[in-house]
Amino acid sequence: MFRKLKLLREYIKTLKTHTQDIKQHFIENKNNFSYDIIDMNYDNVYRFYTVLNLKPNTTENIQKYGYRYMDNETKKFLAELDSQFKKYGLFELYGMTKADQISETSILIVVEFKLLKTTKLAKNLLILSSLLILGLSSLLFLL
Repeated sequence: MFRKLKLLREYIKTLKTHTQDIKQHFIENKNNFSYDIIDMNYDNVYRFYTVLNLKPNTTENIQKYGYRYMDNETKKFLAELDSQFKKYGLFELYGMTKADQISETSILIVVEFKLLKTTKLAKNLLILSSLLILGLSSLLFLL
């Protein structure tokens, strides 16, 4: 368990340091991709997320090939993200949590630390700290 927490700490530190570099890579190479990156960041529990917006000329491909086309574009993005995460030593520490189509041409992709579910960990820490504060305040009230 301590090893996982140590790796989580390393993951968070690296993600904070290199998110802008990863975002910059996708901006600099946007002509090589059939999608635009709307946003690329991490949230309070260090899930890394982005929205892919497929370029307008891809609408015909979506109509022709359906979800297979969207899946292929998502796989291409994840392969490029893999190479970026590998560059910063995060390759084996993350996994894709979800990829949801949010509109006809937009896909939400969320990846997170795969050895521990950070959302569950944060929720448990919040509950534990609330109980601790409640217990301490009750003890002080009784004194």
